[in-house]
Amino acid sequence: MATTANQPYLIRQVDLSDLALIKEMLNKKQIDTALIGMPFMVLDQCNQLTAVSTVTICKKNRLSIEITCQAPIPDTLSKLFMEKAQFFFEHQLMDMFGSEESLRKGVHRYNNWLNQNRNSKLA
Repeated sequence: MATTANQPYLIRQVDLSDLALIKEMLNKKQIDTALIGMPFMVLDQCNQLTAVSTVTICKKNRLSIEITCQAPIPDTLSKLFMEKAQFFFEHQLMDMFGSEESLRKGVHRYNNWLNQNRNSKLA
């Protein structure tokens, strides 16, 4: 765990237990609901989710990374989080799925797994 301005932070992969907090964070920020996405990395600061990175399917079926912040974070930490999310997307997430098309299918499956209220069907 690293610190910034004496506040410990952790950049980690999304866990199923994070989904309710991520839902709340995304709802507060009024994310474009036309985009579908799948969260994959969070910034945990002082045991609170501060930011989440989401792989989204944009117009023209292109993949992109969206970062949503719960509260203001220092520029250096924001840049570090974006760099880690980009690296994870390019070198791990893509490898896990094997291709962009498989990742798109995974994002669609993730969204189908959630109900319209974006709550887990398993909860």
